[in-house]
Amino acid sequence: MIFFIIAVNLAITLLNIYIARRIWQLRSLIIRITAILVNYEGYFAILLQLTPNILETRRANVQHVRHRYQQFHLQSDRVRQLIWLMSQSYQIWRKIS
Repeated sequence: MIFFIIAVNLAITLLNIYIARRIWQLRSLIIRITAILVNYEGYFAILLQLTPNILETRRANVQHVRHRYQQFHLQSDRVRQLIWLMSQSYQIWRKIS
């Protein structure tokens, strides 16, 4: 009977050691995950601090491109008008001569 009690206590002890080891491994895993998340948090905090400046720069670039496109559109209209005028002048000159 005493051997049975010792065997049960030994089994309970081994089970507790196994559970403690698994908890220790889980704790190590949680520590690693926490370190990774803290690193990501720092990265995203820096990124989010820089975001307004980046967006403002991009907005200014878009405005500049729109302005340049409007200038190009006006110049292309003038060139089209000039070509039309030259074509009309040539046709009139041909009729006269």
